[in-house]
Amino acid sequence: QEGCPPARSGPMSSVLCEISDDELPFPKSSRIQLVVYFLCCCSVLVVTLHTMNFIAGYDPLDYGLIVTDYVSIDVWSFIHTFTFVGLGFLVPDRMGMFFLFGALWELLEFIACNINFMGVQAIWNERFVNTAWDLWFNSIGYFLGEMALAMYVTRRRKAKAKEKKSK
Repeated sequence: QEGCPPARSGPMSSVLCEISDDELPFPKSSRIQLVVYFLCCCSVLVVTLHTMNFIAGYDPLDYGLIVTDYVSIDVWSFIHTFTFVGLGFLVPDRMGMFFLFGALWELLEFIACNINFMGVQAIWNERFVNTAWDLWFNSIGYFLGEMALAMYVTRRRKAKAKEKKSK
């Protein structure tokens, strides 16, 4: 497979390497427009959820599902996963770029919290282990998004082949 990164292997990865732009969802839209729109929607969701913290005095998504010395999974972990599923679905084969994006976001959270920028310390003050798990959930989400895209494209290809065969 010519355009496929060497790290790819498995049945779904071959589908991802061979996807043409017209097979992607929303073929008439630019990838950049879709990602910007998706990230704006995610940002509105996050800002709305954080606003609840200021109004109600607590963060309903800060509920720790599994919290130990080495594991820190809260409901926000699933927001990370959801966001990166969307990114993996909309822009496959850019895992490194989006991992870097996630890491830079976590760094921004850390810096903003340490200087208490606009009072965010009340919202973003988290342990390093939570940051590491956030990055892990980002990666899992991106992978799931790519797999969902591969299944979507495979299903569309089968439907087109079936349609051609019946004609």
